[in-house]
Amino acid sequence: MIETALWPLQQAIYKRLSGDTELQELITGVYDQVDKDTPFPYVTIGEPLMSPFETKTSYSENIPWVLHCYSKSPGKRESMLILNQMIKALTKQPFYVEGFKVIRFKIDPNMRVINPADVGFPYQGILNVRFYIEK
Repeated sequence: MIETALWPLQQAIYKRLSGDTELQELITGVYDQVDKDTPFPYVTIGEPLMSPFETKTSYSENIPWVLHCYSKSPGKRESMLILNQMIKALTKQPFYVEGFKVIRFKIDPNMRVINPADVGFPYQGILNVRFYIEK
């Protein structure tokens, strides 16, 4: 029976980011969903995209995942500091995903900070990560 690693992986990402004390000093929290009253700055676990790859004897998944940070601080500095600490938190030790084996984890290129469209909108930092997972 095929089972995806998406939910256990999201739980592992959340645990890693929310458990990092240095990151927690920079943000108000790590969220799956926010509303208009969520205080800035914060991190959200964004969109996964799962592509299975199978052989006759194994089932694996290639899972790119987008992580976001949001800041209303003037300029890009705070977003860049948060992104940097997110990378440190995610890479400080191997990932454990319950029921699955992480074959490889990497930070994808093209990390960026997007300027706010108008005054009052937050800066958005975008971090792309990728997991190769085997059942």
